[in-house]
Amino acid sequence: MNTETRAAVERVGAALNATDLFGPIGGSARTGRREFRRLAALLHPDRAAGDATVTQAFERLVVLYDQWRSPSAVVTGRSSSYTLTPTAMQGSVSVVYAATSAEGDAVAVKIPRTEAASRFLRGERSALRRLEAFTADPANAWLAPYYPRLLDTARAEVDADAVRPVNVLSAHGAAEGFVDLATVAAALPGGMDGRDWAWIHRRLLRAVAGAHAAGVVHGAIVPENILIHPEGHGVVLAGWSFAATPGARLPGRIASRRDLYPADLDEPASAALDVFMLHATMRALLAPSERRQQAFAAGCALTAPRMRPTAVALLGEYDELLEDLYGRRRFRPFPYTVSA
Repeated sequence: MNTETRAAVERVGAALNATDLFGPIGGSARTGRREFRRLAALLHPDRAAGDATVTQAFERLVVLYDQWRSPSAVVTGRSSSYTLTPTAMQGSVSVVYAATSAEGDAVAVKIPRTEAASRFLRGERSALRRLEAFTADPANAWLAPYYPRLLDTARAEVDADAVRPVNVLSAHGAAEGFVDLATVAAALPGGMDGRDWAWIHRRLLRAVAGAHAAGVVHGAIVPENILIHPEGHGVVLAGWSFAATPGARLPGRIASRRDLYPADLDEPASAALDVFMLHATMRALLAPSERRQQAFAAGCALTAPRMRPTAVALLGEYDELLEDLYGRRRFRPFPYTVSA
């Protein structure tokens, strides 16, 4: 970390609120924007991949800037209006706010960070609508809890001359008891016990197999996009902004997670890409001592795409491995205390 970056980290960390960084609420938009861009250039995760301190400072910077610009923002959609709270998460292309609809329901409101990122939210709409149509079939309805729901769409005026598309999604945040696997991994530097990973992976395989059956390639299966409900053993595969249909090009990638993408990333999107990323994530999160499951993951993340098994084919194989390792399946309470 160079001197300028360290100073930026300290400045963001010392700020008690947004006004400490950007001036008074309602002050000069140009001055606030200039300071935000200066600090964001120093702290962006793509410049300091792997440095958690810098990443956390960047995320806080974005949250504070959004609070400064819209301290009590309301987004009006096609079906309702949504009041944003200061609670927000920084995604790779968007900011996700906890919000409340006019009817009092908790939702998540996703706003692109830049105008250029708007296309990713439009892509996410298309992917989620495909999944909704797929799970509307009674035969596939059991898969619906594995995906976020697109509840509404809106347009947000983020600047005087900039209007961006907004996606209103079902809420799967800390208030609902969910936590992402990146947070879990940070709390477990020695890696996860295979018995705890087992229920997560069984559900992920089903989510990925269902998406492929619906004609959607996720394209960004990384820990940050996997949400778990530790108490209820729920799993939601989120982050569909980089989704594509098979044969199309991925619209983008998460630059800070290059370690989880295969070498064939630039080839047309296919189910094999998701299978690789899912098992690269599995290898990264499991404890090294989990040799049988590590070997299973390695066998699913082969270099040649045509050699990788399909997600649906792995459902039975993984269950057989678990039965061999642990015997009859039984509920195991998540033993870690992890909060977002």
